[in-house]
Amino acid sequence: MNLIKKIKSWFSGKAPAEEPEARPQPQAPARIKKTCKGCGKTFSIDPSWEFIPNYCKECKQKFAREKEERQRSGAPRQIRRKCKNCGKFFTFPNTLPHYPNYCSNCRKAHQAAMKEKYGRPVKRKKEQNS
Repeated sequence: MNLIKKIKSWFSGKAPAEEPEARPQPQAPARIKKTCKGCGKTFSIDPSWEFIPNYCKECKQKFAREKEERQRSGAPRQIRRKCKNCGKFFTFPNTLPHYPNYCSNCRKAHQAAMKEKYGRPVKRKKEQNS
């Protein structure tokens, strides 16, 4: 009986409250503040980036728009670009509403792959036996 009383005392008694260990939470590195060289606006930078930009996002977009406007202005001509997929150079007229990033072969291959992946299934007509 002595053993049973001892076991009951283990389960009936309140155990001392253990304090949970205070683990330090992993903190994200503090973001760095930088001033834009174009407009003077301050913007934050993630220190894990490989490079530190000199211009804010809005100024970069403005530069890209100005570059495209300069390319579009003047007499119609051919623009030469490097394909993002295969790396070959291709040309296109500056009168296009949207400048392509891929050559025609890569563009066609990509469109065919997307059509095969997401296209509608082909319904076959039943042959009528009359």
